Amino acid sequence: MSKVLHSNEVISNVFLFMIAGYETISTALAHSTYILATKPEIQDKLVEEIDQNNWDNNNEENTYETISNLAYLDLFVREVLRMYPITFKALARECNTTTTVCGHVIEKGFVFVLKSPLIYRSFFSGNAIQPDVLTIHYNADLWGPEDPNLFIPERHAVKRHPVAWMPFGVGPRNCVGMRFALMELKKCLIRLLREYRILPGDKIEEGFKRKEKIVIQPDAIFVKLEKRSP
Repeated sequence: MSKVLHSNEVISNVFLFMIAGYETISTALAHSTYILATKPEIQDKLVEEIDQNNWDNNNEENTYETISNLAYLDLFVREVLRMYPITFKALARECNTTTTVCGHVIEKGFVFVLKSPLIYRSFFSGNAIQPDVLTIHYNADLWGPEDPNLFIPERHAVKRHPVAWMPFGVGPRNCVGMRFALMELKKCLIRLLREYRILPGDKIEEGFKRKEKIVIQPDAIFVKLEKRSP
């Protein structure tokens, strides 16, 4: 197998970035605005961090490094994606060779649901291996001592198991657009919070009913935008 990327492969991957990036980012933004509207204390912390960095929406010289240095924003985005991962179907992998992992035999052609980083449960249908992301992301042993059902961005400041957080998958075949997606999401949030306060709409809980199609998304997010004072 060639280790060189040919021009048609580069073009196809760039096209994939553009197509796969918009629906997933819009869904992540929907979840983010829901959290910001319902947890004003977290919104206050983000606004303070962004304002302290003298962010200028009209300055295109805001670099990758500048955005990456917003520590609380990074913790916030990671917690959004922990509690509300975008998709599970994209994480399925075909088992094409019988192997043994942690003493558990994975047969070719089996479906395995990852119940924890060390324990597997097998099913005899299909030909894919798919991690149970929600079980991992809400595992108290992995994400404690705080209740994993609570939105606490600071929990990501603690070093966790390397596969405790996997909204983009893990390993050599994880999402190739992960850095692009995180940067796009952060820049959208920065631009939004520089100009507006996000307030809950009258039907915010009513619309927040999540369904899994291609991605896992809410029916609607009802928020109000209030212009910030200059």
